[in-house]
Amino acid sequence: MPKRLLQLHHIDTSIILEPKGTENGRYCRKYLQRVGYNHRGVLSFPVLSELFSVVLLLQKYEERMTLFETIYDMIRAREIKFYSPKKTETIISKIKEIDRRLDPLDVEILACAIENKASVLVTLDDNMLKSEEIQNLFKIRISHPKDLL
Repeated sequence: MPKRLLQLHHIDTSIILEPKGTENGRYCRKYLQRVGYNHRGVLSFPVLSELFSVVLLLQKYEERMTLFETIYDMIRAREIKFYSPKKTETIISKIKEIDRRLDPLDVEILACAIENKASVLVTLDDNMLKSEEIQNLFKIRISHPKDLL
């Protein structure tokens, strides 16, 4: 199937940073192996900023470079694209009005996925996964990686 016909998935930070040894980590790895083949993957700028803040907070040079290279290799191998928000203010306001439990950065990540017309936002975040009203209003699925395998 041509890549442009694959479903557009925005990938949350948690999917990339979840440790491999956890149950969720295993789901995340299996899901990420399908990106580029079964789904078109996108990282929004809010996700990228969160990823690189984690990289920059690592004290040891070797750990910092290992994580950076891991992220870089995954982006290249899976042909993951980037998304810069355009005009998300209205979407952000509506999300905040509907669900006040969401973290401000998660609201931005969700708004980018909605604005980019993603089919799915893939996350481990329980609050986002439970946001049925947002999913119905904005016609976006918010899914755990295990639900996409």
